[in-house]
Amino acid sequence: MFEALNTIIENKISGSNLDFYTVIIGAKPSQGARSPKLWNKVYDYEGLKIQMIPLDVREDMLERVFNYLKEDKKCLGGAVAVPYKEKIFNLIKDDVEEEIKATGAVNCFHRPANRSLINTFTGTNTDGEAALEPIRQQLIENQNLTIGLLGFGGAGKAILAYLLRDFEEKHKICLFSRNLIHIKDAKKNELYSYTFNELETFLPQIDLLINATSIGHVESIHKTPVPAKLLAKAKKTLVVYDIIYDPIKTMLLKDSEEKGFKTINGLRMNLIQAVLAYSYTNPTSLAKEEIYKIMS
Repeated sequence: MFEALNTIIENKISGSNLDFYTVIIGAKPSQGARSPKLWNKVYDYEGLKIQMIPLDVREDMLERVFNYLKEDKKCLGGAVAVPYKEKIFNLIKDDVEEEIKATGAVNCFHRPANRSLINTFTGTNTDGEAALEPIRQQLIENQNLTIGLLGFGGAGKAILAYLLRDFEEKHKICLFSRNLIHIKDAKKNELYSYTFNELETFLPQIDLLINATSIGHVESIHKTPVPAKLLAKAKKTLVVYDIIYDPIKTMLLKDSEEKGFKTINGLRMNLIQAVLAYSYTNPTSLAKEEIYKIMS
């Protein structure tokens, strides 16, 4: 079934007697991506002859692989892993909703609901929607928090879009990235852009710190976006939220716990974004709450 696909990806995949399939595209998702386990649990529960398959893809082969999937009627779509969220977005940007265009990245691509199983994909980004869920109560119950968002890659853009949409008028949002960012649609200019080098100056003012970079991921497990000596300058009431889920406890979270800060890891966010992506991509009759329970 996957003979042709195996010639343009880096890992080898197999499958037979499938009605449809979904994929997760990344540099090396076959080496530990969580989505296939989660999605396949739901397929088994629903009794569907569908399977999610990881595709290890070289950057120079990405467009070719994506076009193959687009032409294959058995492919429903799937998930996008690092480092291709922005690159896949560029391949489908004319076929996504305006809100997704603002993020500039997708982590899920699927057949359009009103044009099922034709040679096109649309896409969405569940990172932002899912990332806010573990901290939404705090954002709702409090007023005038200073939020420090680290990173303006795919996840960072998605999180920022939802922060601006839901909480810009309630909290001050500080974005820290490699370069200064100008956001045209900021409603009340309550978005402030700084470079990473300026974090030391502003950290004492921050109430909620969100790491949306990949620093501290399993491939850079001994690194942190915020050195421990800088954390010493933060408020005692600082909440540190790292969206990374592998490892569950990053160096940033370990250092933060040693300082006595409340910490939140990315495990719940990862599960929620998987639930959302599954519901967008698959012909399921299950409610999101049911999918969450099955995946948990």
